[in-house]
Parts: sequence; structure tokens; C-alpha cells
Amino acid sequence: MNEGYINVARVESDEDLETAAVAGAAAVQRLIADRNDLRNQLAASRAAQEELRQRFGMLHQHYIELAKRVLAQLRHFDSTLRDAIRDRPEASNDEATMPASMKQFDSSGLPMGPQSPNGVNHSNAALPLEP
Repeated sequence: MNEGYINVARVESDEDLETAAVAGAAAVQRLIADRNDLRNQLAASRAAQEELRQRFGMLHQHYIELAKRVLAQLRHFDSTLRDAIRDRPEASNDEATMPASMKQFDSSGLPMGPQSPNGVNHSNAALPLEP
């Protein structure tokens, strides 16, 4: 029956016993303080996490609303563009039928410059200077 007490240190005096009891009480107090600190940190972490979740939710909802508005504007633009193309009279791509005075670009896509009524290109001509 005395086997369980073999590992217990022998106390020489009441003073040693009291010192060990005080040290044990101090250790328990430190453990309780650490536990309370960890609880406070956990509560703060949970509060911060909840705040982030709410902010993310609001931000997410804001971006959803913004995306809906942009999509609505794009659909309106597409509809307007389709209506304009549908209502436009057929344009001829044949440059030969276009009068020379209306041509603004040559066949390579370069600007032709100002033309006289007879179709002469004056792009190399000096511009008149104003006094």
C-alpha cells in the first residue's frame, strides 16, 4: 500500500512543505492567468473574424451590385448598337461609286488630305498663313 508514495519527495520540515505549497499555488495562479489570457485572445480573434466576415459580406454584395449595373449598361449598349446597325441604310463598300471629293483615305488607308472640287490632292501644298 505504500508503493504509491515512493515517488513523492520527502519533506524535511514544515517550512519546506509551506514553500512547496506556495510554489504550487503560484503555479496554479499562473496557469489560471494564462488560461484567462488565452480565452480573451480567443474571444478577440472570434470578434475580429466575425467583423471580417461581415465586411466581406458587405463588400461582396457591393461588387455583385456593381457587376449587375455594368452588365445592364453593356446590355443596353449592345441593344442600342444593334438597333443602330439594323436601322442604318445599307452602305456601299465600293469606293468607285463614291465621289472623289468625299474620299478621305487612299486604298492603303492613309489620309488623302484636302482636295479641290476637281479631285486634285493638295496635301503637299503650303497652307495659307494668317497675318
